[in-house]
Amino acid sequence: MTDKTIYKDAPDYCHYFFDLVKTDNLLDELYKSYQITNELFQRITPEKENFSYQPDKWTTKEVIRHIIDCERVYTYRAFRFSRFDNTELPGFDENKYIEAVKGKTLHLSDLKEEYENIRKSTIVLFKTMTNEMLDFKGSANKVDFTARTLGFMTVGHNLHHCNFIKTKYLNKN
Repeated sequence: MTDKTIYKDAPDYCHYFFDLVKTDNLLDELYKSYQITNELFQRITPEKENFSYQPDKWTTKEVIRHIIDCERVYTYRAFRFSRFDNTELPGFDENKYIEAVKGKTLHLSDLKEEYENIRKSTIVLFKTMTNEMLDFKGSANKVDFTARTLGFMTVGHNLHHCNFIKTKYLNKN
């Protein structure tokens, strides 16, 4: 990102995700990462759907489930903040979220459909926000964010995990 002011509105751990985002145009970046993720879905073979590069790591489908879960959480927070709601929002445990679906049948086609619908909803949500709404600061997990930072966090987090799937899951035997 060229606009480094976004970094001041988020904790340090978000900066890595922001670094993965190419431009400051949130709607374009949401759409581009959507396209990248849809292309990734095409590369996941049935043999790789349940692949895990180590016994204690998530499977490919669980990583995709994680992307979807986080997008839901991030956009819910962004929605609340964009409505000038300064109620402290709780954190979440990503590992517990995945544990809750362990052993359940996750079909890649269902995950793809869910991802597409969530992302379309995310794009529409951010499209309706004014600058004032995007820049309202709220708190989640005892950390201050703006709706804008959560939008870019959604993009960067998505790209991070797409890159991770490509290198750790699809390029392994």
